[in-house]
Amino acid sequence: MVLKATQEIIAERGYGGLSLSAVCERANIKQTSIYRYWPNQSALLVSLISFFEDDFNEQIKILEKEAFDMPWKEVQRALLHNLARYCEDNPWVFGGLAAVRADEGVAARHEQTLDFFATRYAHLLKIGGFAVRGEEEASVSRTYVLLLDSFMFAVGRAHDAHKSLDTIINEYYIVLTSYLGPKMQTEEI
Repeated sequence: MVLKATQEIIAERGYGGLSLSAVCERANIKQTSIYRYWPNQSALLVSLISFFEDDFNEQIKILEKEAFDMPWKEVQRALLHNLARYCEDNPWVFGGLAAVRADEGVAARHEQTLDFFATRYAHLLKIGGFAVRGEEEASVSRTYVLLLDSFMFAVGRAHDAHKSLDTIINEYYIVLTSYLGPKMQTEEI
């Protein structure tokens, strides 16, 4: 109930509108109760990061099962569509991404999440023929995750930027496939 209230507030007001008292009011709990688990806004953000990590990891598992029967480029398109849908269904994600960039108290946790998804996406890429290993794999996967992180931020800004979701997906599809193409074992025609 606290995380749900936090998500709603971030979606409605952004990180600037988030306060422990606003969360308590929205969740209908006493302020003294929240301090046991979340002593400050940074702690709330860390919990949201963990929630996102767990929640979107389930989406990746589903895509991994489908990826065995798909060309790697189509896996990229499916991933972008899934991420865009997730961001649309969870409007707090954009505000959460902005908050993570603004709150130095969660920088280390954000780095852990980037590393977690770099590992998860490296596995997804291997299904499609990812040809790099070792340190290069880690570097490529990390850059890939940063591109996807940027994509989610662009999806959140789509309305303000007057861009359609399809345009953003197509632009990032070109970026991802251009970046990954030389690193895949086979190039599709």
